[in-house]
Amino acid sequence: MVAVVSGYPWRSVFVWIALLPLIWLALFSPWPVGWNGACASLIVLAALICIALATRRMRERRASTQHVLRSIDAALASLPADIKRNTPLVLTIGESGSVLSRVFDKHAVIVTEAAIWVRHDDPSRLMHLADALKRWRGGQGPDAVAWLMTADDATSAVALQAALKRWRVAIHEACRALGYRLPVCVALYGTENGQTPSDYPWFGVSGSTALEMRTTAERIAESLGAFVERAQPDDRQPRAFVAAQLEALVRWGCEAVLPPLQDTQRGAQPLTLHAFGVTAVAGQRARDSLHAQFVAARTALDMPAGAGITQRYPLPLPLIRGIAPQPARRALPGALAHAFAWLAVWFCAAAAASAWQNRALVARVTADMTRYQAIPPTQDAARVDALAAVKQDRDQLERYASMGVPPRLGLGLYRGAPLLPLANRLIASYQPPAPPPSTIELDSMSLFDSGSAKLKSGSNRALVGALEMIKGHPDKRVLIAGHTDSVGSPASNLMLSEARAAAVRDWLADASGISVTRFAIQGYGDTRPKVSNDTDAGRAQNRRVEITLVPDCRDDRGNGFTHGHPACS
Repeated sequence: MVAVVSGYPWRSVFVWIALLPLIWLALFSPWPVGWNGACASLIVLAALICIALATRRMRERRASTQHVLRSIDAALASLPADIKRNTPLVLTIGESGSVLSRVFDKHAVIVTEAAIWVRHDDPSRLMHLADALKRWRGGQGPDAVAWLMTADDATSAVALQAALKRWRVAIHEACRALGYRLPVCVALYGTENGQTPSDYPWFGVSGSTALEMRTTAERIAESLGAFVERAQPDDRQPRAFVAAQLEALVRWGCEAVLPPLQDTQRGAQPLTLHAFGVTAVAGQRARDSLHAQFVAARTALDMPAGAGITQRYPLPLPLIRGIAPQPARRALPGALAHAFAWLAVWFCAAAAASAWQNRALVARVTADMTRYQAIPPTQDAARVDALAAVKQDRDQLERYASMGVPPRLGLGLYRGAPLLPLANRLIASYQPPAPPPSTIELDSMSLFDSGSAKLKSGSNRALVGALEMIKGHPDKRVLIAGHTDSVGSPASNLMLSEARAAAVRDWLADASGISVTRFAIQGYGDTRPKVSNDTDAGRAQNRRVEITLVPDCRDDRGNGFTHGHPACS
């Protein structure tokens, strides 16, 4: 059985269903802003369409059943206010202009001590009537459906099957609208020519459970037999004749009427038959009816045409008394259950999104810390860049710790807290590389004779310190600059200073095995004196060779530049 329709707050449920994904998109969605906006627009549009359709259907149902509800209110106006809930309500259906007009006359509602009988002859609107009655009774729907049929009205097998199918579909739609399966009572009227007593009883079976079709005819035949046996001698023959016709009517109903209602072919759902009965009424027989043909074939009884209707048809009161009233089924508990189910679905989606984003956060922070730890200390520029990413992660984790975890990472799934101390320890452990040693300054007179660019014997002692410094920094290039005093011409001094720088370079390259391409030489002559050249002491200080380490911005092949060091920008 599908979800209830009658009294169901569809519009409120649609608003609730639309509100949940909108909250999810705003607080938990891992998607980009553009995707969230597009999805939110589609959700709002779908909710508006559903609300509009629900409002339209509600108005249509109320308009189609308004006249029936007015008739019911008029009929029950003189009764106590709670009669509509305490008295069973029976939907009484049948073909238009036939049996219902003989039972109800011109009334739409009949109130008896046993039930409230509501007339209806339009299968297409039965669902709307059932829905309106349930709302009218505050959530308690009809208790049963009484399907009234006159045996002699059916003259065509095709028309009979079509009518049975039409009403069967209508009853199923009403059940879906109410949210439960309605018990069905099938009542057949057999017309009897002449003055039929008005107290002819109903012969049938009914109960709170579905009927057993195999024994229905036999049980009714037993009650017909007992009815004949209890008759007075002078009344036994007329009763026996009527009983024989009613037994034939029962056989015809069990073979032609009830089986189509219980057919399960093509996935059809059978009706829930709780009562079936027959009675005799004064009426006009039709010799060409299906029932008359059945009786003639089975019993050979002569069924002459009658003189017309002489009495109103009775309601099947005894058959309805055997059906248990339906309990109240209010729509609000069902709507609350559905709302809670949607909330559970929303919570699962929010938890899944939160878990996914927590996993992404942990993976990103862990990857940043792992990348920093994998860089050797010698590549300080790359380490600084990796450490900056770790610091950004640390700042984000500290913001979550101080200001609270955002909903997209919350719901008890946040996993960033253990990463904060790890990031702090990693940042605190960073030690910048020791600055390169200051420029080594060598006295030219300790390396060369006056006016010469050839290294003197024993000058290697002065160059050993420079050699150790160069080996300790394999990632640096070596700049060797020669300087002279102002004695002599500037041109000769410039050539001498460059030649002495080349001599020092050659010795260092040979001694260390380092490629000459790592060295650069520069002769400045007397253009950059440290002190004045006016004194012997000043000229002695100006005669020097300076060895300086500089960043190596070329690649290993010397034909390009490496990046990551400020000096190479």
